[in-house]
Amino acid sequence: MEQLNANTQQNVSTASALQIPRMIPLKQVMHYTALSSTTIYEMVNKKSDRYDPTFPVQVKLSRGRVAWVESEIADWIESKMADRIH
Repeated sequence: MEQLNANTQQNVSTASALQIPRMIPLKQVMHYTALSSTTIYEMVNKKSDRYDPTFPVQVKLSRGRVAWVESEIADWIESKMADRIH
């Protein structure tokens, strides 16, 4: 029984240490960045005049479904805020 409890505690510790990235849909990216969907897709398109290599690229989750990593969007916003100071 003690071995079972030790394994259970280890699994809980491992799960709590695991950081699963939060995926956010386009509408939230638009809300956080104040950019339109057209602008966002142009910023990730290497052939576009609006291409921005610093903007996070979407992750394909399934056929017809993409999302962005929330922390990458937050980092991009923070970098834009830092740029205005320097």
